[in-house]
Amino acid sequence: MESSRRYKRLGRRIRSPSRGEVRTAKTSAAVLASIRREGEAAGAAWRSEMPSGSLQQLKQLIQRQWASRWSQARGQLRRLDWRSIWSQSQAFGEGALQGAGFSGGRGFTPLPLQGSAAAVMYADPSSGAALPAVLGELIRLPLAETILVAGDVPEEFLLQARSHEHVTIASLAEEIDADVGRALGAKLTGADIVLFVDARKPVSAELLARFLWACDEGLDVALNDLADSRKMFQERSPLAWLREFLNATLGRSDLRLNMIGSLPFALSRNAIDTIGSADLAVPAKAQAAALLRGLKIGTAGRDGSGLAPASASPAADAESIRMLGDHFEAWQAAAAARGFRLRYEDRSRDRRAVGGVVCDEIHHHYPDE
Repeated sequence: MESSRRYKRLGRRIRSPSRGEVRTAKTSAAVLASIRREGEAAGAAWRSEMPSGSLQQLKQLIQRQWASRWSQARGQLRRLDWRSIWSQSQAFGEGALQGAGFSGGRGFTPLPLQGSAAAVMYADPSSGAALPAVLGELIRLPLAETILVAGDVPEEFLLQARSHEHVTIASLAEEIDADVGRALGAKLTGADIVLFVDARKPVSAELLARFLWACDEGLDVALNDLADSRKMFQERSPLAWLREFLNATLGRSDLRLNMIGSLPFALSRNAIDTIGSADLAVPAKAQAAALLRGLKIGTAGRDGSGLAPASASPAADAESIRMLGDHFEAWQAAAAARGFRLRYEDRSRDRRAVGGVVCDEIHHHYPDE
């Protein structure tokens, strides 16, 4: 209780943003310096009240204060571009850490989120070398927890993961499909926003934060933008064709090849509950479910210039066949919901010329009158 009262007293010292701080899309150096000084003052005040307080306690306070600072000024906040939002958040976080006497490390950047956030990843024996860098970026973000689903990894890997704060490990005796692992991880957290990341590839905290921000601002599904407008359709990979065709047939050609499953991406709690764990384990079906059920879907950031080219190997061939099957399952689910022609009417053929033999529900969902 005493700790809670201290936090409330400290929280009142953080002022609301002035109009000058949101007057332009770009944040000036003077504004950043002012925000940093605010952070330093907040950190110093916290340290005087909590001389034995931990870094994690300070991070929680910083996040609450920064989110509260902008809670009454969402309209002003939306006038800023993403770079300015990140720069101001970073300045406040760095200042608070310095004011509290914490130096070194990668720092912490609070975000003006209205809800809670968590990260989910799947790791197998090939993920070990990259894990420290991946977790190093995640701890810079205001995540309530990080769920790590580990399939048949060595004990050293688990010890490495446990050394990071707020990492919950679900250790499995055998390797499983990575998409299935991440779907399992999503079931283990109740956060308002879930960020899905690759345990084998670190992505900057700033880019990952964009996905959290996009969902906090109203998207149910915040996708990684892999579209490459420089390539003609015939120059893209067969997997890209499948993805693009699935989006087009379900009425979202603007999404091009961007789909759930391309890491990193983020889902709102509404999206996770609506899609369901079973479909979330199959990205193509998850994409179809999200589109069929009217979820708000868009791109939030861009990591990489496109899909990795398929390699010529038996394993790659098997993976391609599996993905093809996943997309057919997605179309089957769509047909069950919208009819065999997905509500696209056939206006070019006159079936009455053959006696209407295909004017039935099974062969032709939209018979000619």
